[in-house]
Amino acid sequence: MTQCPVESVKSGGFVALGYGVLALALCVGLAAPLLTWRRTRALRPGMRALWLLGACVVMLGVWLAGLLVWLGAFVLPC
Repeated sequence: MTQCPVESVKSGGFVALGYGVLALALCVGLAAPLLTWRRTRALRPGMRALWLLGACVVMLGVWLAGLLVWLGAFVLPC
């Protein structure tokens, strides 16, 4: 294992881009169950519940992916 180099000060644009990536992942993840809720109104309650459960799994996956990208590229690049 090698030691990380001395960290330089990151520009404001880079920090803003990092938080933008995180916010985008949160918004896209939240949109999945909301859109599924609207699109499955005509289905039976059991099928609708399964679709919503799947959308919640997708939401959590997008959130986790966004968090990992944010951490890996913007917070812990070394």
